[in-house]
Amino acid sequence: MAKSYQTGKHLEAFILLLISQHQLHGGAIIAELKSLLPASWTIDDGHVYRLLRQLEKDGALTSTWLVEQEGAPVRVYTLTAAGKERLRGWRDDIQLRVESLQRFLDLWREPK
Repeated sequence: MAKSYQTGKHLEAFILLLISQHQLHGGAIIAELKSLLPASWTIDDGHVYRLLRQLEKDGALTSTWLVEQEGAPVRVYTLTAAGKERLRGWRDDIQLRVESLQRFLDLWREPK
């Protein structure tokens, strides 16, 4: 049985990054996450929507309703200046983690 992983703490970073590239609604964000992240990562749709609401409450995102001729209206998210700063913080944090993990892999030897 393959091990599955929760996106956990870094889900926010991925959401901010996707929205920085173009305006998206929740369903499109979930679809992009599922196509972008490894299949072993599980994405909780409800957690994505709760996180979007929290990011908007925190001022990192704004949203508008998009009403098209067909289908239900969707809430489209845009990154704010505060969101861009938060995303830069994630980039710095992830870069440090990548460097640390690479050091681990560089030192790795199979245990005896």
